[in-house]
Amino acid sequence: MKVPRDVLLLAAGALAAFGVLSAGTWTHRQLSQSPKVGWALIVQLRFKDISVRDEFLSFWTVLARYVRDNEPFTTLFQAIQSDKDPLLVIVDERYTSKDLYTGAHRSSAAFAEFRPKMKKLQDEGQLEVTGESGFAIDLA
Repeated sequence: MKVPRDVLLLAAGALAAFGVLSAGTWTHRQLSQSPKVGWALIVQLRFKDISVRDEFLSFWTVLARYVRDNEPFTTLFQAIQSDKDPLLVIVDERYTSKDLYTGAHRSSAAFAEFRPKMKKLQDEGQLEVTGESGFAIDLA
């Protein structure tokens, strides 16, 4: 059975309108309910070469182990190697609150040892950092 073109266009338009309207409503509803359920930091790290990436990962791993063993308020702390670019690593960090991120995490001895090493790579032009942080949105 062949469906007339006008019927297909009408159905596609209705589905598109429903999708746009329901997505907008859903997004608004979720944002108005509870926008501050956690804190996230997601950054892209672009390295000048593989040896710099490996150097960074060696001291980042020390921090990651500290976080795993000592920061129960950190719900995710991982480095993701891009499958398209060996010089790109994405770091995804999740915390139960911004206060714990800016306080307990950033004032830890492990972070105090890690941060100057990372800053040195940035200052030398060996590492470029871009990304964002913000409150996680409760989609439940």
